[in-house]
Amino acid sequence: MPSRNQIKEAVLDRIADGQGWVTARGPTNYSISGKIIHLRFCSTDRKRISHYKFNINPNTLRADYEVWICGGINNYYLIPINLIAKIYSDPDTYPDRRHPEIRVVSVSSENHIVNYGQGGKKIDLTSFYNKVIKYI
Repeated sequence: MPSRNQIKEAVLDRIADGQGWVTARGPTNYSISGKIIHLRFCSTDRKRISHYKFNINPNTLRADYEVWICGGINNYYLIPINLIAKIYSDPDTYPDRRHPEIRVVSVSSENHIVNYGQGGKKIDLTSFYNKVIKYI
């Protein structure tokens, strides 16, 4: 079983598609062809195998893309930051109970949906599934 860091590096290799990547602006940000990638990893929950919890914080919004890795190398989303900003700024987005500046989302990798807000707000992430940087 690959380690967390091995999974992150393998996903970055896939996203870069031969262009290479370097760390940038802290431990969760990377640069690929001049674009800043904010990378998040969530391990698999044994109770709900295809559901993954992520949060969006103000640091996230400084990147060009957000990457949500759902349990492993073959299950990630490369999402443009404008979509992440839309979720973050929606007044119905779920806030974190302890940190009001953080928003909480849940990703179903089974149907490629992110649930993020009251009233059942959700967005289809299919077009961002396992993409590489040059095709987004």
